[in-house]
Amino acid sequence: MRRVTILFLFFTLVLGMTNILHATTLGYTTTNLGENRWEYIYSVSNDTLSSPIEEFTIYFDYGLYDNLSVDTLKLGWDPVVVNPDLILGVPEPGFYDALALVSGIAPGVTESGFQVSFDWLAVGIPGIQFFEVVNPSSFTALDSGNTVPVPEPGTLILLGSGLVSFLTIRKVRAKK
Repeated sequence: MRRVTILFLFFTLVLGMTNILHATTLGYTTTNLGENRWEYIYSVSNDTLSSPIEEFTIYFDYGLYDNLSVDTLKLGWDPVVVNPDLILGVPEPGFYDALALVSGIAPGVTESGFQVSFDWLAVGIPGIQFFEVVNPSSFTALDSGNTVPVPEPGTLILLGSGLVSFLTIRKVRAKK
């Protein structure tokens, strides 16, 4: 029983730390818009970069995504989407690129509301994607990583209540 508790705490800690492994965190929520049409809504956190994030690109794998579109524009940002495609017989990912029109995301700030809808061609729920934070002047990558799912409040409540129940049962058994 003690090993199970230690493993549970270890994996909870590891999962919780995934947000701090990169200087930039791109979180996402998914919404099913009907049948195979889905939407991602992203939040971008500039956790430790010393300069504002002025441009970032999120990639969409060929064969998994199609018909990318931006239905709602984020104020102050210029988004561009390119669908995944075969180019000279080679599968190339599509992408969503957002360029700040005025100022980017300052260090220590999180900005949300970046939205992309798409057709999901695979089975199950869409998930993690590769991203890059780009310097718009030199086009060099400042940071890169994978997007992370943002847990819904209900998920956190369930996890918390399960942990409290587990600890309560353990305490009651220890008293016996």
